Amino acid sequence: MKHLGRLCILSAGVLLCLWSIPSPALELAKGDMFGEFYDLRGYARIEEDILLARHTADGTRTESTNLRRARLGFGLRWRNDWVFHLAGNFAHHSSLRDLWTEYRGWPVRIEVGRFLEPFSLGESIAPSDRLLTSLPSPAELGPDYGFGIGFNYRGSTWGLAGGAFTRHAGPSLSGRYAEDALTARGTWRPLVGEDGYLHVGVSGSLRRGQAGSGVQLFGTSESSLMRGMSPRSVLETLTDRYRLIAEETLMRLGPIIVLGEMIQAQLADGGPTWHGEYAEFGWCITGEQRSYSTRYGTIGGISPNRPVELGGLGAWEVAVRWSKTDLSDGGGDRGQVRSFALNWYPTDPVRISVSLHRAHLEPFGGSSRETTLGQLQVQLGL
Repeated sequence: MKHLGRLCILSAGVLLCLWSIPSPALELAKGDMFGEFYDLRGYARIEEDILLARHTADGTRTESTNLRRARLGFGLRWRNDWVFHLAGNFAHHSSLRDLWTEYRGWPVRIEVGRFLEPFSLGESIAPSDRLLTSLPSPAELGPDYGFGIGFNYRGSTWGLAGGAFTRHAGPSLSGRYAEDALTARGTWRPLVGEDGYLHVGVSGSLRRGQAGSGVQLFGTSESSLMRGMSPRSVLETLTDRYRLIAEETLMRLGPIIVLGEMIQAQLADGGPTWHGEYAEFGWCITGEQRSYSTRYGTIGGISPNRPVELGGLGAWEVAVRWSKTDLSDGGGDRGQVRSFALNWYPTDPVRISVSLHRAHLEPFGGSSRETTLGQLQVQLGL
């Protein structure tokens, strides 16, 4: 209760401050320099999780509170053709997130630096825009950030992105797994109407780690407060190469979103195959609709039509997720998570979510166990 009270006081104070902010990004400087246009903006986001209730199994522990993200970033647009981006995360310990530059003067955009690899629908959705606050466990099988060079191109209803990434950039620039990789993702909306659309996509990645390091992949419990419920594969030492394939679909009908994805990892040289699947359903009760980016093949967040500062009730959304991560081939774990969330968006930079997670783990060589956890998350952005 002490943590909950502290968070409520903090949230109320920040809400009062944020209601006067007209944009989620702060304009720091804008004008002409040496005859060229520039626009410098900054942004920040804080996410904190608070434990509300729990029913734990043996071998599982929970945290009462967790400062999940404390991000600070800057973006510079130069001559309308160049974009530079720098961002870090300062929760618990400092770490680099984004460090890239992109040229937009051609139909094909070119990006160089440390950026998110173009793989899977789950990773493409910004953390602040997800239906549920955590990344689906199967999406953890794929890459996140990498250091390399990439491209992005779009048509009227489709998008294509790809890149080459290296593990030799050092630990601060490498992503979740330090690997050399060739990664690509293509998306298409075959059906587009006034009230909705159908989106399909496929991703692929050829990956190689350091010689002799082997391959091991991990899922999650989909809650930052839950420990000991994340499935993991064996450490496969016979190869350091594997490929990833993801198939995705998404449908929007008015304020309703349904999406799903399958991700598979196939190790080289006859090694095991690991896979995961998830499905999500979201309904914005107050009628708001999520935006869509054809270029990046992803959805945006909820912006309330009647925010609290204008006398409204904000936007309200319910979301449900089911996920399964099977890493048992060759001697690993299986995991399954069912989640429900109620999201409230009182004003544009703020989101408050109450969620319930039920995680089931079948560890290799051990007994199955289940943990149920209720949590509150507050996201504050500017």
